[in-house]
Amino acid sequence: MRRFSSVLIFVVICQCSMFNPQCSMLNAAPTKPVKYKTLLSEAKAAIKSGKNQANAEQNLLAIINREDITKERRAEIYYMSEELERSLNEAENLKFYLGKSYDTVRFFSTILHMHEHLMACDSVEQIPDEKGVVKYKYRSKGREILKQYRANLLNGGKYMLKRSRYAEAYPYFDMYLKSAESAFFEDYPSIRHDTLLYRTSLWATLSAYNNNSPSEALKYIDKAISGSELSARVSLQEYKVRCLAALGDEDARVENLIVGTQLYPQHNYFFLHLMDVYTERKQYDDGIALCDTMISQVGDSAIYWYGKSRMYIAKQEYDSCIVASEKALELDPMMDGAYYDKGMSYLNKALIFSETVCNDIRNPKCKADRAKLMELYRCAQKPMEKVRELCPYDSGRWASPLYRIYLNLNMGKEFAEMEKILNSQ
Repeated sequence: MRRFSSVLIFVVICQCSMFNPQCSMLNAAPTKPVKYKTLLSEAKAAIKSGKNQANAEQNLLAIINREDITKERRAEIYYMSEELERSLNEAENLKFYLGKSYDTVRFFSTILHMHEHLMACDSVEQIPDEKGVVKYKYRSKGREILKQYRANLLNGGKYMLKRSRYAEAYPYFDMYLKSAESAFFEDYPSIRHDTLLYRTSLWATLSAYNNNSPSEALKYIDKAISGSELSARVSLQEYKVRCLAALGDEDARVENLIVGTQLYPQHNYFFLHLMDVYTERKQYDDGIALCDTMISQVGDSAIYWYGKSRMYIAKQEYDSCIVASEKALELDPMMDGAYYDKGMSYLNKALIFSETVCNDIRNPKCKADRAKLMELYRCAQKPMEKVRELCPYDSGRWASPLYRIYLNLNMGKEFAEMEKILNSQ
């Protein structure tokens, strides 16, 4: 009996150890963190052997926020990480010169990471010590290193951009630009005033815009505009407006639409969207003034006169609307919007006049009033029928006005047709 009990106790203890990890961990000693010097030695060994550089870099960066890592050690970690990336870059570069298969993306990405690590290293070293003193151990060496690789940083971005890998292209251009503006290269006027900065700003903007990243696209767009030719500036200004719209910055969007109409009056994108703004805000006089400005700067254009007709009809100034729409149609006889404004202006004039028309057949004025009213409906008929001809499938636009016109002109057959169309909608 005693032997059975002892065996049972032994089994229970084993089960606790095998199936409950907490039991086995109760008496286990806590794992000691790997010493900083050990990881540093491993990194140096990886560079010397040309093996395991990526793993050594990962291990170093994993401890950078540990409590025992001083500012000096953090800077050293970033510098050593750059050296590991440089070792990987040289390995790919050697394959290229030996005619062996090499990884182009990896070749360029290591250059980007080198820049990232050395810029981070410099940021750490910019922090004053307890005495308020700033000391740079790695800045001079780091600048000399990055100067050698700077051109390939740009080539990496262009490599990605040509392949429509926009999300990957942007960081290269971004690093090229922000490093030039940083304190890291403050003593290098050739980098500060590099003529390629404007072109790089354009590439960065295009990469971000095509990647649907409006905030990043706006970061360098003004610099890109200032360094581009006219044709590119027009497109960039449009991209800027679109990005601001995507971010919901309406005031800035409108401000840049105004700039666009002033600088690029022949590019209708800015005019049309600004007219939409004035319509939504009921700033009709501002819309008319804009149209007049465009006519004086660019010359007569159907789109500007049509813009005026839209503003006048919104203001219920129907005579002015008719004049503007007729001018638009002289310049573009196929402009359905101008026909619509003209037809609706005459129709509205007829409806207003019908409220005061004389209906007393004994009054000599009655006949004249009825003749005038019928003339207004007939004037509305032709342009509205033209709208139907140009836009046959847009019955929601012309059926109701024609219904009213045919009703008042006693055009039974045409009226019945409109009634049928309206009933089927």
